[in-house]
Amino acid sequence: MKVRILLALFLSNAFLMLSAQEGKFGYIDFNGTLKRMPDYIAAEVNLHNIQSEYQDELERSKREFERQYIEFMLEQDHLSASIVAKRQKELQLLMDNNAQFRDNVQMELESKREEMLLPLKKRLLEAVSEVCKEQNLDYVVDTGKGTYLYINQEKGVDISQMVYQRLGIEKKTETVVEGGQPVLNADNNDNNK
Repeated sequence: MKVRILLALFLSNAFLMLSAQEGKFGYIDFNGTLKRMPDYIAAEVNLHNIQSEYQDELERSKREFERQYIEFMLEQDHLSASIVAKRQKELQLLMDNNAQFRDNVQMELESKREEMLLPLKKRLLEAVSEVCKEQNLDYVVDTGKGTYLYINQEKGVDISQMVYQRLGIEKKTETVVEGGQPVLNADNNDNNK
């Protein structure tokens, strides 16, 4: 008798836990939406301009190294051993400095990109949060990661258009779920996302 009561309590608790875990959820491609924000394009253009400046400096440094290297190669047969060693060290130092500068540029560009995108990501997260509150959603799945092989349309809500509207993004594409798989379909023949 006690076993039946304990079994009944266990099953009822398990049922309650399962129903509590089931909730209404939304889904959106976070990075895809981010890229559609008008300010994203401005941030990318700004980043591209900064990257171009660095690229010009990297090219200048490369040309300077090549010039010095060619000059050294042409003169080394006529130089004393101590001058050859000194010039080799200078070339090695220049090459190391160029490599260090290139690495610093890469890190700085990544940092600038994050710095420029942070306010956009915050605005997008705020819009997602507001839509979730309006739609009474428990959580949101990011379909852009490609880890969700199936989304049940009866239990999930595509919040993309609601978020686009809140952010003032024009409707260019609509997210459709075919066979449980999120797919982007173009409303017009515009292939630019």
